[in-house]
Amino acid sequence: MKLLLDFFPLAVFVGVYFFSGADKPIYPAVMGLMIASVIQTIGSRIITGKFEKLHLWTLLVTLAFGALTLIFRNPEFVQWKASILVWAMAGVFVFRQIISKKLLIQEMLQSAIEDKLDIPEKLWRKVNMVWPVGYTLFGFLNLYVAYNFSEAFWVKFKLFGLMALTVLLLAYTMLKLMPYFPEEAKENTPDNKQADASTDD
Repeated sequence: MKLLLDFFPLAVFVGVYFFSGADKPIYPAVMGLMIASVIQTIGSRIITGKFEKLHLWTLLVTLAFGALTLIFRNPEFVQWKASILVWAMAGVFVFRQIISKKLLIQEMLQSAIEDKLDIPEKLWRKVNMVWPVGYTLFGFLNLYVAYNFSEAFWVKFKLFGLMALTVLLLAYTMLKLMPYFPEEAKENTPDNKQADASTDD
């Protein structure tokens, strides 16, 4: 449910862009993105019982760059917004690891799995640094696509590119950490569930 909520604004943006029928669909799409981001933030508050800092910052940046896009009628503002957000996330990963001495990936996984994961600190740090590297590269790739391809292609890339990057980072993380997961957690992974289903057949 939470994962769907995270991608909700992006899905609305792409959906409005391709199905609004407007002469310049980027502008109604940006308005849809701004409204969806507000809904996302409120929805997260209802589901988790608190406002998540990531959603609040994302909402702030989205509203600011969305407003600039609509006021100046210039899509470059919303195109840059995507890169700024992922670069900011990369900065959070690095800051927490180097300055705060905390690993964001470790905190996220530990909160999702009740049992304590007995994973070497060196491996945690290695996995944690892969995420900011991936986000940094995506930020530059986003701008490259925005300035060298059509607007419609960029919108598709914004959806599928970000999704593909997230899946790759998650796959790498799970591949590296899976040997250290408790048996209960391994049994609940998608691969094992699929194997059990095929055995039942």
